[in-house]
Parts: sequence; C-alpha cells; structure tokens
Amino acid sequence: MRRLLRYYRQFDELSPDEVSAELRARRDEERAREVVAQPALDLSGAAWHGPPHPEIVNAATFALRRAVNDYADVAPLRDAIARSHDIDPARVVVGHGASELLRAALRAIAREEVALVWPGWQLLPALVEEAGARPVPVESAAPGRTTVLTRPADPTGAVAAIEPGDDWLIVDEALADFLPSAQIVDHPRVIQIRSFSKGHAMAGFRVGYAVVGTGVELPLAPLLGIDAASVAGALWAVEHGSASVARRRDQAARERARLEAALGDRVTAGVGPYVWLRASAEELAAARVYVAPGSAWGSSEHVRVTLRDAAATDRLLEALGAA
Repeated sequence: MRRLLRYYRQFDELSPDEVSAELRARRDEERAREVVAQPALDLSGAAWHGPPHPEIVNAATFALRRAVNDYADVAPLRDAIARSHDIDPARVVVGHGASELLRAALRAIAREEVALVWPGWQLLPALVEEAGARPVPVESAAPGRTTVLTRPADPTGAVAAIEPGDDWLIVDEALADFLPSAQIVDHPRVIQIRSFSKGHAMAGFRVGYAVVGTGVELPLAPLLGIDAASVAGALWAVEHGSASVARRRDQAARERARLEAALGDRVTAGVGPYVWLRASAEELAAARVYVAPGSAWGSSEHVRVTLRDAAATDRLLEALGAA
C-alpha cells in the first residue's frame, strides 16, 4: 500500500495535462524498448494472392443450390470459351485445371522421350515419367520428339514463340492471361492448355481447358465432366471477367517494373506473376520473407518470387537491401 501511495504522490503537484503527458511519455519509452516481431511475408506460393471476383463465387454458389444433385453440362462453358477465341467449340476440351489436362495430354501422346523447355513448370518432369516417358530438359523446342513448352515460363516469365512442326507440341499456357495478347493456333500437332487459376484467381475451383487443332480428337476430357460450381464460376469469368484479369495483369506488370528498376539485371526479363530473381532464399527467410528456392528448377543462385501488391514489393526490396 505504501508503494502505491508513493507512486501516486509524484503526481500531486502536477496538473491533469502534465500527468497525461508524463504517462504518454513513459508509455512511448516502453514501446520503444519492446521488440516488434516482423510478420512473415510468403511470396513462395503459386496462386494469386487475392480472391476471385465476387460474382464468380455467387455464380458457383447459385449453381450448387440449384442443381448439385445432377451432372453439370459443360457445353455452355465450352461454347463461351470458343466464342472468346473465335474458334469451333469442337476444338475446346474442358477439364480439371491445366495440370490434369497436361497429365491427360502426356498420357495420350508421350512416347520414349519428351523434351521440356526448361526452366518450366516444376511438376512437368514427374508428369512425363508418370506417362511412361523420359523427360529431357532443353533450351528451346526442336524437331524430333514431343515437346512441352511453358508460356509464359514458370518461373522466369520468358515468352517463347509457338513454332508448330511434325512433332507434338504441348503448350502449357496457365499464365496466358498475363500476356498482352495470347494467340490460339490451329495445327494438328499443337495442344494449348490454359487455366482459370491465375488470371481469374480461381485456383480452388480446379478448372481449365485445352484447345486442339481442327479435327483432332484426343482423350483429354474427364469422365462425366467437371462439377457444377466450376462450370458456373468459369462461365461468368469467360463472359464478364476480362476487366478483373486486366487489373491483375497490370498489377503484376507494375510490381515487376519496380523490381527491375531497383534491382537491374538481378531480375530476369519476363511476363507474369512470377519473378526469377538472383538472390538467396536463406537470407530472405532470415528477414521473414519466404520465396521459392531456385533449386527446384536447378539453380542455387535464383529464387522465384510471386508478385503481390506494392506493400509486398516494398518489404521484399527492404529485405534485399534495395529499398
């Protein structure tokens, strides 16, 4: 009790304003001594960091409430995709995301060897082996064997030309929405595979599509199609989602440009939501910034950074000592 009285007696000769100022000053001093933990920033993932357009979720929810007991009709989605590319709907195959369509394509056409333009999507070697073939990393597509090309490339963002030939060319275009324009070709040996996961932020829906040449028939479609929620969400995205895609494309380009301006040739020139950066994953992790180590693609000198917003770029540059 005496200690308590002594504590308050120090304020007897002070006015209320002086007491408040004294207490605020003490609290500021205590806060300055506190160790503030920096929140972790995860830039290692593959998905877009934000949610899809609310109307995509609304469309999916309505579809589930209306007809979840029945099989979904993919024809309206296939037709809408065909209209968006001005192609025959018979060339469009809707499936469970780009990854499953890539798996189906490799199972259908892979033989002894499959060339992978590298670096590319990191699961491709495993999919080739699963299809019973041997993956062979190459710098560019060359005649003589089936080739898989990621365009834009994950992780570098490189955009290689599509050059059809006599051999199968599978083009993984899961990041095509980040290109200023993404041409659909009509060739009997080209399969283009696209996704709603990145540009439309719909990774959780697991929906994508393949485009084959006119008259080409391959067993790519899943048995009994895809679910009603994915059909409805993707249909809204195709018909109404272009503005949302453009905003994400612009945001990625803006943050990439900031990194290029600050870091120069440490950033590999490219397109899309990923940046191939010469840096140490361990040093960034020490600053609680987490990225995908380049060792997943065979480089110990690089990391893959998944772009987010301006605040994330600020934090990354600060961790790199380039803020």
